[in-house]
Amino acid sequence: MKRSRDSSKKDFVELPEAAVAAMRACALLDGGIPATRVWLVLGKEAGAPKRLASVSAQIEAGMSEESALALGGGSQWQVLAAAWGLAQQSGAPVSNALRRIADGLRDLERLRQRRQVLLAGPRATIRLVAVLPLVALLCGVVLGFDPIGVLLTPIGAAIALAGGGLLLIGVRWAANLASQLTAAEWVAGLECELCWIALSGGAAPQIAIRRVADQIDQTAIAGPEVPWLTLAALCEAGPTQQAVRLAATHGTPAGPMLLAAASAERAGVLNELEQAAERLAVRLLIPIALCVLPSFIALGVLPVLLAVLGSLGPLEFL
Repeated sequence: MKRSRDSSKKDFVELPEAAVAAMRACALLDGGIPATRVWLVLGKEAGAPKRLASVSAQIEAGMSEESALALGGGSQWQVLAAAWGLAQQSGAPVSNALRRIADGLRDLERLRQRRQVLLAGPRATIRLVAVLPLVALLCGVVLGFDPIGVLLTPIGAAIALAGGGLLLIGVRWAANLASQLTAAEWVAGLECELCWIALSGGAAPQIAIRRVADQIDQTAIAGPEVPWLTLAALCEAGPTQQAVRLAATHGTPAGPMLLAAASAERAGVLNELEQAAERLAVRLLIPIALCVLPSFIALGVLPVLLAVLGSLGPLEFL
C-alpha cells in the first residue's frame, strides 16, 4: 500500500507544471472561486511554484490572465493560455476547457515515458558497442599479452589514433540518431480540442474555427511560436475541418467528433514514435558497421595480434 502511494505521488510530481496548474485551477473553479481570481489564489498559496507566483504578480500589475500565462512560460503554458483565452472569449465552461488541456499535457508526459522505454534498447546498444574495443584490449592483457606496449610504439600509436577516431565518430553518429527521436516532442490534436472549447460556448463550427485561428495568431505574437499549434490543422484538409464536415454529414454534434479526432491524432503520434524507434534500431547498424566494428578491430584485435606475433619473435617494424 505504501509503495502504491509513493508511486502515485511520483506520477503526480512528474506531470508537466502547466498540467498541474490547470488541474488545480479546475479544482478551484469547481469549488466556486471566480475565474478572475483563480490565478491570483494559486500564485499566493504557500509554496506556490515560481511560475504561478509570476503569473499572479503580472495579473495584479494589470496584465490579462491570458497574457500572463503565455509570457515566458514555454509551449505548455502558451497552450494553457490559448485555452483560457478561448474559453473566456466564447463563454465556454472554463473548468471543462482546462481539464481537457490538462489531459492533453498529461499525454505529453506519457509520450515522454513511452519514448524513454522505446529508446532504452538503442541506448544500451550504443553503450555496449562503445566499450567493446576497450573490453577486447583488456582481455588481451588478462590473457598475458602486452597490447598496451604495442599501442605505445609508433605503429601502435597510429592504430590507436585511427581506432579511437572511428570509435568516437561511431558513438557520436549513433547518439545523434537517437537524439533526433528524443527531440520529437509535441501534443497532437490540440487544435481540435480548442475548437471543441469554442463550440462549447455556443458558436457555430466555422466561427469556432476562426476564433481558434485568431487565438493561435495571438499566441504566436505573445511569445515564441508554439509548434504544437498550427494553422495547417485548421485548413480544409486538416483534421479539424474533416471532423466538422463528418459531423455535418451525419447530423451529429461536432464537439464529440472533434474530441475523437484529437484522440486519433494522439494515437497516430504514438504509432509514429514506435515506428521511428523500430527504424532507429536498424539505422544504428550503419555507424556500428562502418565505424565501431573497424574500431574494435583496430583497438581490440590488432594490438593483441601484434603482441602475440611479438612474443614469437622480434618484430623489426615495431
